[in-house]
Amino acid sequence: MRVKLFAENNLKKNALSLFLITLFFCFIGSHLRIPEEFSLFWPVNALLAGLIVRQPFLHRTSSYLVCFAAMIFNDTVFSGWALPAVTVNFANVLFTVVAVSMLIRHLQAPSASNQIFNAMRIFPACLLGAAACATWGAWAQDIDFNARFVVAWADWFSEQFSTSLMLLPVMLTRPLRSVPPRTLLHAGKLLPLCAVVLSLVVGALIGGAGSLTFPVPALIWCAIVLPIPLTSLVILFTGITEIVLVSHGVMNIQGDDSLLPISHLTSARLGVATVALSPLLVAVSMDAIRQLNHRLALRANFDFLTQLLSRSGLYENLRQEPFSLQREAGVIMLDVDYFKAINDNFGHDAGDGVLEEIARRIQHVVGHRGMVCRFGGEEFVVVVFNFSHAQLYQLAEAIRQAMVKEKFWIQGNTVTVTASLGLARGCALHEREWPGVINRLVSAADKNLYVAKRNGRNQTSPAMEPHNIVHDVA
Repeated sequence: MRVKLFAENNLKKNALSLFLITLFFCFIGSHLRIPEEFSLFWPVNALLAGLIVRQPFLHRTSSYLVCFAAMIFNDTVFSGWALPAVTVNFANVLFTVVAVSMLIRHLQAPSASNQIFNAMRIFPACLLGAAACATWGAWAQDIDFNARFVVAWADWFSEQFSTSLMLLPVMLTRPLRSVPPRTLLHAGKLLPLCAVVLSLVVGALIGGAGSLTFPVPALIWCAIVLPIPLTSLVILFTGITEIVLVSHGVMNIQGDDSLLPISHLTSARLGVATVALSPLLVAVSMDAIRQLNHRLALRANFDFLTQLLSRSGLYENLRQEPFSLQREAGVIMLDVDYFKAINDNFGHDAGDGVLEEIARRIQHVVGHRGMVCRFGGEEFVVVVFNFSHAQLYQLAEAIRQAMVKEKFWIQGNTVTVTASLGLARGCALHEREWPGVINRLVSAADKNLYVAKRNGRNQTSPAMEPHNIVHDVA
């Protein structure tokens, strides 16, 4: 059974939940300062920011006052502070307010299209929040603007910035329980986790300025292979582990010749190499994504059977076509006569072969003069620009004659296949892009197509004389 901590219209419940959560993590954070290795962690601010971003209705003054009261209560009861608790904890609230204000409008309705943009906003939100928190915190310690102020500011800033960058991604991704466990029970998923552990060991052995960067390639591997919630957790635990190792002297970032006889310069070079490798891995993964997107676009924009443009592909190409109110467009719509009889008598495989041959003949006639599209079923559409009615009619007749001039070979039989064609041409009226214009002309050509069907098939409508045009859109 899941317990729901917050409800949009229940202010008392929300206030109580926020107070208890803030109090609990303030208590945890205060006690993390006792062992030196965890003294750089103050999780409350990032956790509260993540909660409020996930629950936008909490983004109100009363919520921040409740959190502020819980912080003061914790320091007064457990730390023996009084007035200093008021001034110092305002820095914590300041971080939460700044970070939430930068994130909430962009992250409360995430989607696949803006997921990368949302993730990138976490960095500046943590940066500005930590800077605001550090400035107030150093001032609240009653330090003059001198070298001591810079040291205090750096301590506050590094604590807030590192903690929030590790915690906020965990808070803002979907819950880890949404990841099916069976997806992780695969060697390919475990290898990047092993690589993270190995990189931490190697970094601790080598030491020096570059040791902290050693897990970066392994973490990027995790980002490529593992689900985002698990990757965020791995990054969090990796950061915590590195800080613990540094504080205990296991990972000596100044270099330790007693472990491995490697100079600081060599360590720095190795660190630069790992940093250089990281964008390379990202570039490779992005290239794979681009190739996949290209294949998906081809599948969406081209008909698999005939290799002509699909309907979506036609309209996508039309969006790239230079638009002008002075340009005229022409549409030829073709429908195969009695195509159902071909399928019924020879089977659908034979029908597919006929469609492939029809597409080849149409493309051969049209060439580079226009766009050829399989519009659906046995219907084809040709789009051309700056053709007079006579030129459009001549092109349509050339297509029709290419159909009847040479019989189709179907399962050892020669069969005559004919088509009816409808024409329409015109320029933009109220439209401001070609897809709208062509959509209107297709409707007009479709009406003329059925005139050709009604008049006996195997013909083009309207005929060459302008006064016979059923629907020529000017």
